[in-house]
Amino acid sequence: MLRILIALILVAHGVGHSMGLLAVFRVATVNPAWDGSSWLLTGPTGKMATQAVAVLLWTAAIVGFTALAAVVLGWLPSAWFTPLAVGSAVVSLVSLLLFPAAFPPFSTIGALVVDLAVLGAVGWYHWLPGDPV
Repeated sequence: MLRILIALILVAHGVGHSMGLLAVFRVATVNPAWDGSSWLLTGPTGKMATQAVAVLLWTAAIVGFTALAAVVLGWLPSAWFTPLAVGSAVVSLVSLLLFPAAFPPFSTIGALVVDLAVLGAVGWYHWLPGDPV
C-alpha cells in the first residue's frame, strides 16, 4: 500500500510540472505574476529560447517522475530507479531555480520538498523500491 502512495506522489509531482507547460503555451494562467521569463536565462538568450528550455525541463520532469513511479510499482526495471530518481529530481530543482515564479508559491514549496525527499531517500538512505519502507 505504501508503494502505491509513493508512486501516486511521484506521478502527481511529475504531472504538476505540466502547469508550467500550460502557462508557456498560454492554455491557462497558473501564476499571474509569471510572464514566462527566467531571472537567469531571459536576458542573455531571449524569451523564446528561455521558454524552450522551460518546456524541455518540465517535459523531462514529467516523463522522469512518471517513469520513476512505474519503477516503484515494479512495472519498469528496478535498475532504473537511482538514475531516474536523481535525474528527475535534479531537473525539477533546476527548473525551480530558473523559473521560481512559474508556479504558485505553495506548489513551488511542495515541489522542492518532494525533490529533496527523493534525493534524500536515494542519496542518504540508499532506498530502493524493493526495500521495506
